[in-house]
Amino acid sequence: MEKLKCYDLFISHAWRFHEDWQKLSELLDGTPGVSWRNFSLPWHDPAMNPNTEVGGRFIRDFLERQIIPAHGVVLLAGVYAINSARRWCDLEIEMARNHHKPIVGVPALGQRIVPDEVRGLCDACSEWDAMQLLATIDQVRG
Repeated sequence: MEKLKCYDLFISHAWRFHEDWQKLSELLDGTPGVSWRNFSLPWHDPAMNPNTEVGGRFIRDFLERQIIPAHGVVLLAGVYAINSARRWCDLEIEMARNHHKPIVGVPALGQRIVPDEVRGLCDACSEWDAMQLLATIDQVRG
């Protein structure tokens, strides 16, 4: 039996479970032949204030530790469109660039096109198709 390649992915989020994040995770989990590990588990300690120096550093370090081992970063246009999430997405994009991780954009849930604003931040884009997403990550990684 052929051994499956396991993809380590970071999916954009802003410290909560957004519907797009959940649906993409479910899509990857439910696609036969796809093996992946989710390095983007949203977590937020309500006692940790991200607006303080200590809290902000803690959260940035936590995010970076999720991005470093990933094969790629998936930028969800639906999450990026949320004003309160944009700050975190921008930080995730910066970290992905700093660690040479490919960024693949995916349109908002129910949409077919990644907006130009998001497309410009990505190395490539994919539809809501697990196999296409993984093939795109492989293609961008070289």
